[in-house]
Amino acid sequence: MAMHIVMTASAKPVKSRGMSFGNYRKIAVVQLTQEYTAQNKRPAMIADRARGILKVVWKRDRLHVGKTAKCEYSRALAEAKAYAAQLNNLGDMADARSLIAPGSA
Repeated sequence: MAMHIVMTASAKPVKSRGMSFGNYRKIAVVQLTQEYTAQNKRPAMIADRARGILKVVWKRDRLHVGKTAKCEYSRALAEAKAYAAQLNNLGDMADARSLIAPGSA
């Protein structure tokens, strides 16, 4: 069964008239390979080509980090954690299909 984790990284700030303002981050839910899951490793970057990542399932970029829990980054992080938990708690699809396959009785 694949394991999904939440990864965060810094993002380029929004530029206005040549000046950059604020603190921005990106969040992703990624599916790890079996090797990285077994060895409890974490990938170095958020990308499909990164070693240890099968695929990036969900991604949000350029989220403003505010001072409260209502900021864009905090809300997206909570959403990503809930989605990763939901994906990790799903059963294998092959097992579910084999239980209700026609002629299995």
